[in-house]
Amino acid sequence: MPYYRRNLYVLSFTIFLAAASWNLIIPFLPLFLKQMHVKGNLLAWIGIVFAAQSVAAIITQPFWGKLGDNYGRKAMVIRAGFCLSAVYWGMSMSHAPWQLALCRFLNGALTGFIPGSITLIATNTPEEIAPRSVATAQAASAAGLIIGPAIGGLLAAAVGYRGAMVVSGSVDFIATLLVWWLVQEPNKPVPTEKTSLLQDFGIALRSPVQLSVLFAVFFAWIYSNAINPYLPLHLGDLGAARWLVGIIFILPAAAFLISAHYWTRLGERIGFERIIQIGFISSGVAVALLAAAPSIWAFAIIYFLSGLGIAAVQPGTAAITCTLVDESFRGRAYGIQQSAGTLGALMAPLAAGRVGSAYGLRSIFLAIGAVLLVGGFLFNALAARWRSMRKPGCCK
Repeated sequence: MPYYRRNLYVLSFTIFLAAASWNLIIPFLPLFLKQMHVKGNLLAWIGIVFAAQSVAAIITQPFWGKLGDNYGRKAMVIRAGFCLSAVYWGMSMSHAPWQLALCRFLNGALTGFIPGSITLIATNTPEEIAPRSVATAQAASAAGLIIGPAIGGLLAAAVGYRGAMVVSGSVDFIATLLVWWLVQEPNKPVPTEKTSLLQDFGIALRSPVQLSVLFAVFFAWIYSNAINPYLPLHLGDLGAARWLVGIIFILPAAAFLISAHYWTRLGERIGFERIIQIGFISSGVAVALLAAAPSIWAFAIIYFLSGLGIAAVQPGTAAITCTLVDESFRGRAYGIQQSAGTLGALMAPLAAGRVGSAYGLRSIFLAIGAVLLVGGFLFNALAARWRSMRKPGCCK
């Protein structure tokens, strides 16, 4: 078996484990804080705990990507995996909200297992099949997002929240050992120049390809991070049972799992920039229609369709990066994209909350739909500057 195929199988499996372990505990963090007897300022602490990870990731992900470009992506994946295990074990020992917030900050600052694994696949797979391989890894992550909350609920009931965190840390530890033992990186980076992080950001912003991808990632991350915090409230207004709320939550991840390879194959035929446009426009229209959904079942169908649309963006941006960005800069490119997405994830719930408070919950969907449409048109305008470029290495 070729090394790159074994890498894909092993890394897809470990990405699945990492995504599942993440979702074993994240949905239950508010309840864990409540268990700590946080009273009057519970909502404030929930906001701090969730924001801490994003703030740290915005700052540090480009740094880890830079180290990967200089010292190898496999080393960065192993480092991130062991750090992630330690963070989860630390969370299980937290007895005060500030301790949990600190662990979440370290989570954002020290980890990056999944983006690092995707970078490793993208840089150690023959270019003609790299986009499909990356889409496979992203689908594995989506599968973990789907199954994680269900397993987490069972574990929380059986061993409590702390026990679930110990299990998550142990799963990530095992996944990291598998990467260490089984994954090869024959195509190690050979940096040709030394640059600072600020210079790296400047390179990315001056590149027409990378600038367009950064905007696409930023707008795509707004989609779920603006909707998810307020989705239970709206579904409650529509009369959804608690079990149905959980199913509707995972519909975008299920849509991604179903459609990621289709979008990648379509992108290979018509251009990845075009599937990103299609994804933004179709998801923007669908999300706006959610505001008018008259019943829970209509909402679920439209929400799934919006997930099918936005599912085009992630494999599209990853494919553009692994085919049009110079290999020596690719780790930094993925890291900077992660920062752009995390910035969107940080801003989205705050802005959506203000819109919802002022105009009602349904207005959130109209606003997000409009933002996605703007993202699609902006990406199209930026992509027009480089559509004729199709050779790797031309767009650093």
